Order: sequence, then structure tokens, then C-alpha cells
Amino acid sequence: MKTLITHINPHLDDIFGIWLFRKFDHEFKDANLEFISASRDADKQSEDKVFIGTGGGKFDEHKEGLETCAGTLVFEYLKEKGLIYSEKALEKIVQWNQQIDTGKAPKNQIDEYSVQAWIRPLDSNAESSKKAVELGGEILDRILEVLKRKEEALIDWEKRIEFESKFGKSYAVASETVDRAFCKQQGGDLFLMHDPKYNSVQFYSDKADLEPIYNKVKELDPEASWFLHQSHHMVICGSGSAPDSTPTKLSLEELIAVAKSV
Repeated sequence: MKTLITHINPHLDDIFGIWLFRKFDHEFKDANLEFISASRDADKQSEDKVFIGTGGGKFDEHKEGLETCAGTLVFEYLKEKGLIYSEKALEKIVQWNQQIDTGKAPKNQIDEYSVQAWIRPLDSNAESSKKAVELGGEILDRILEVLKRKEEALIDWEKRIEFESKFGKSYAVASETVDRAFCKQQGGDLFLMHDPKYNSVQFYSDKADLEPIYNKVKELDPEASWFLHQSHHMVICGSGSAPDSTPTKLSLEELIAVAKSV
């Protein structure tokens, strides 16, 4: 049985290294976890026992001259073995982890609301350390999915339709992955998103009052489940959170026309 070993009260970086082994090396998918007091000479080079972030072995970054972290050492090892094939999303999460562990991340990545701030239990026992690893693994899975979705959104964004409206620079896009968070990073004044998976539609602006759009679509398609958010910055018809909504009959072109006409 394979065993992954790190120190009691593991850091995000140590959890990240364990996550990589479990996720990409099938031999370690169900590996046991073991937690020891931090050491520089515990690693005895066993194929069945792998030390991460401690022990003084190949995945311990606490050695003179190294400017890396345990997670990156594990990533490079698995890549050399052909178990990981580089993709942008995975490379981004590797870089993110290394910046945090080496103290080079922006301040908002290391404040009290950050992953590493609350993932460590700080009570120095094996049970809480195991819980931290399991929780960290779930969080890292979700972060990776978010990053993959962003890469897919960037591809969809290349097919966007640009138009002018009274709201300013406006964009329309059909995509399962483009969302408000993505739109905020693109610049622009009005966004029209159509999600073909849920046949849902959303108008979004972080500045303008979109009630005129709401009134117009309600007039043109009164049977659809149109909703004006209380902020007046979103007009929504259907979503993954409301799968029983009645979708709009209006096409993307007709919805663009609405935005242009109000």
C-alpha cells in the first residue's frame, strides 16, 4: 500500500503535492496519509512511502539553494514520468501555489480570507491534519475546474459580437463558461450572455440601470421567466440555479436588437 507522508499541520503547498500524486498517479489514488514531526532526514527513499515537504528527500524544498516548493517539485516529477501533460489551467494553479509558498503572491492571496489562511488547523495532531488534506483536495479540485472554465471562456470570447448601445461598448456571446466574473475582467459596459446548456440568458452591467431592457423583453416575451435583479444591474431568464424556468423565445440577434433599441 502506498503512503504519502508530510509534516503535522501541513501547509497548502504540502497538501497541493499530495493532491497532485493522488490525482495524477493512479498508484497513489488511494494512498494512506501519514503525518510526522517536521524533519530533514526522515526520507529513506522507499517507493511505497513518499515524503512531501519534509524528510529531506526529492520533494522537500527546504534545502540550500532551492527557490521552489514541494508542489512544484512533485509537478515536475509527475510530468517527467508522463503522468501529467501540461495545460494552461494546471500550470496556473502550480504557479499560484509556488507564489504563495515562496512569499511572492499578492497580499490579497495571503490575507485572512485566503485558502491557506484557514486550511491549516494549527492544533498539531494527525486527525486534524488529515481533515486539512481532504478539505484542501476538494478545494483544489474546484479551483482547477474554475481555471479550466476560464480557458474555455477565452476561446468562446473570441466569437463575441460587439455592438454599440446607449449603455456604451456592448458585447454578446454564446457560451457555457462566460459568466459575470469573466466579463468584469474584459472591460465593456453591457454584456449579453446566452448559455446554450440551460438555454438561459443574462444581461449584465456593473454600472447601468437595466430596467429599460427588462421592460422591453417582458413586453416582447411575457411568458418567459424574466427577472430584474434588485441591483438593476442584471436581467436574467433561466440559469443553472433555476432549471424549471421558462426560457425566452427571443434569439440572440433579437436580444441584441433589444439592447440597441431601449
